[in-house]
Amino acid sequence: MLGAIRKKSKGWVAYLIVGLITVPFALFGIQDYVSRSANTSIASVDGEEIDINLYYQELNSQQRNLQQQLGAQYSQEIDNVLKQTILDTMINEKLIENFANSLDMVTLDQEVRSVIQSNQAFQVDGVFSEERYNQILRLNSYSPTAYEIAQSKSLTRDQIKRNLSNSSFLSSVQIDQLNNLASQEREVSYIALTTEKYEDQISVSQSEISDYFNANKSNFLEGRKVKVDFVELSLDNIDEPEDADEETLQNLFDENAELYTNPERRRAQHILVEDENLANDLLNQIKEGADFAELAKTNSVDTSSNEQGGDLGLFERDLMGAEFDEAAFSMNVGDVSDVVSTDYGYFHIIKLTEIQTETAQSFKEVREQLVALHKKNAKQKILFDLEEEFANLAYEESLDMLADQLDLEIQTSDFFSNGTDQYDQAFVSAAFSEGVVEEGENSDVIELGQNKFVVLSLSSLQPERQKELNEVEAQIVATLKTLGAKKLIDDLSLSIASALTSGDELTVNKLLTDNQLEWNDEGWISRATQLPLDITSVAFTIPKPILGEHTYSSQSVNNSTSLVIDLKAVRVPEGENDTGISEIYLSQENNEMFFSLIKQLRETAEIKVFSDLL
Repeated sequence: MLGAIRKKSKGWVAYLIVGLITVPFALFGIQDYVSRSANTSIASVDGEEIDINLYYQELNSQQRNLQQQLGAQYSQEIDNVLKQTILDTMINEKLIENFANSLDMVTLDQEVRSVIQSNQAFQVDGVFSEERYNQILRLNSYSPTAYEIAQSKSLTRDQIKRNLSNSSFLSSVQIDQLNNLASQEREVSYIALTTEKYEDQISVSQSEISDYFNANKSNFLEGRKVKVDFVELSLDNIDEPEDADEETLQNLFDENAELYTNPERRRAQHILVEDENLANDLLNQIKEGADFAELAKTNSVDTSSNEQGGDLGLFERDLMGAEFDEAAFSMNVGDVSDVVSTDYGYFHIIKLTEIQTETAQSFKEVREQLVALHKKNAKQKILFDLEEEFANLAYEESLDMLADQLDLEIQTSDFFSNGTDQYDQAFVSAAFSEGVVEEGENSDVIELGQNKFVVLSLSSLQPERQKELNEVEAQIVATLKTLGAKKLIDDLSLSIASALTSGDELTVNKLLTDNQLEWNDEGWISRATQLPLDITSVAFTIPKPILGEHTYSSQSVNNSTSLVIDLKAVRVPEGENDTGISEIYLSQENNEMFFSLIKQLRETAEIKVFSDLL
């Protein structure tokens, strides 16, 4: 099969543009998801449905990210491409998942847990926190089971890529050729000509200014601007609650005891194998004095920990699985367990290396924290109670009425354009929405960070306008001077290179003297040499000189610079050169093979897309 994949992969790089794996699925940020029917699917693959809820979760997340990055440049065309890319990605993920299942590929629970534990988002002071883990999942509407299933599927899909990667190879001749190309060195000198030096020599007439303005009026449009009135509902608007009595604080302490308790944590190494006889043999070796870490490195199938000698880091109960926990939490430091079997047919050998006992802070120690927590909770409750009323009033009443009803202050912005970074992008997008600008409506409630909500309405609109010539004349003059100077240096660099090529030393010397130009001798450079003006990459595009001769080239590198390059010689350093280019080449080939696999799976699968739901 891999041979077929390899054959079909060539010339299929264009499919990469579609971006099969280009949309990273956001497991967080889905709380903004707008509920839809749980029974509706957006597509199906071989009869297995793709939930439309998941589609919209990812779409909403990616839309927000792109809108923040692109501002006014975010367009309907980009949005359409995004929708299709996300859908394609979800279909491809399902195809790979089904393919992995057909090959009976599985991901061990231990691998999933190791990946989760190593995620910094779930760590406190560099150590995995079960509390933080559950908290983040709750905030993002994920259960631990659902999240772990998603991680398991992702790791299983990655196995496909790794297997393809292991099938790629290069011959020694190919590697030598690639390394020679990558390690090649070139001896170069150059002359740099910049527009800045010649702009004062360029004269610009009034008619040229007028002609340029008339021909490029669309470049001198000032987009419409808006000024908006807005009201803000946040914790700052909420009066400080009264101090809590001791009983209330004690109850709060009892309710949140886990916040002030560090549960027992243990650290262990383990060896994970698929064969019970091998597990028993390894256990006997350990009992006879063999090094546990070395055995883990050479025998454990847990790829996330074997290179670290099987070290799993610190963990709490109920994280590693019932069988594992039963053994690990009944041992003393230094103990090695018997062979521990799992429900999945794998076998552990566990060595306990550290115990961190449970610690708890007293009520007295955290009293001030409890006071602050009480006030925050009280204010947040009031805020969330007001949020619904805030949204209803924004929908039903004027901004004045909303402000009056909730005793909020109406604030007014400066004039700003779409895409400005003066305000939050969600605020700007709402200000330029059709409802606000065209219909004169209040905006929807805009959430600006945690515990901060805003509603706005149009105060004043400044329409798009054509700037007058006098407003942009200085800009046009500068542009014309730069354009004129660029043509001058392009012609000059070409003249110098041509004279050098023909051996006309008198002309070369005169041009250099008249223009006060000098050669910059860089000597021998490699592809990794850092030089200004992209000189390195330019130098490696010039044809190799004939033995004993030089190659001269005129190059325009950007809108303000031209180069004259003198390529004197080319060489490949003696000795072994491991440039790493073979790994880069293989990585590219692996990607092509993976995309070809996706293409094959698409051709044989029954894929239905319910476009009416998009």
